[in-house]
Amino acid sequence: MKGRNFAICLVVFLSIGIFAAVGSLQAAETASPYQAIADGAKQMMDANKRIMDIMSKKGMVDADLKAADKMMEDGFAMIMKGEAMMATDKAQAQSMASQGGKMMLQAHKKVAAEVEKKGMTQECKIDLSDCTMAEKKIKEGALEWFFGSGV
Repeated sequence: MKGRNFAICLVVFLSIGIFAAVGSLQAAETASPYQAIADGAKQMMDANKRIMDIMSKKGMVDADLKAADKMMEDGFAMIMKGEAMMATDKAQAQSMASQGGKMMLQAHKKVAAEVEKKGMTQECKIDLSDCTMAEKKIKEGALEWFFGSGV
């Protein structure tokens, strides 16, 4: 019985070790944190454009929605400008990505609130879901930068 428990423990620990090694190798193959943020920003921007098209077709675009859309565009532009600076000034690029990402996430919250307020959640459900997945990518990139390798 004692040998059996030891064998089970050994298999469990080896399995955990193998999965940890594969996970770290997989993480090393993923794009840089900035690329994750840029990919999330692009996905969010595309989904936001589709939301704005849906809202526009229904005649539900108002000043609040336009302001949120403008904030989204400004945040996206900042992230893309920072990406271009990455080779020359990493600290400035990281600052721009952080600020642009925050702007986009705030804008997404405002857009989602407006969509809900106007009763268009069902019509924009897929695009709101895309924005949520994009938000996850942006946050993961930022966390990788903060806790991970940096770039």
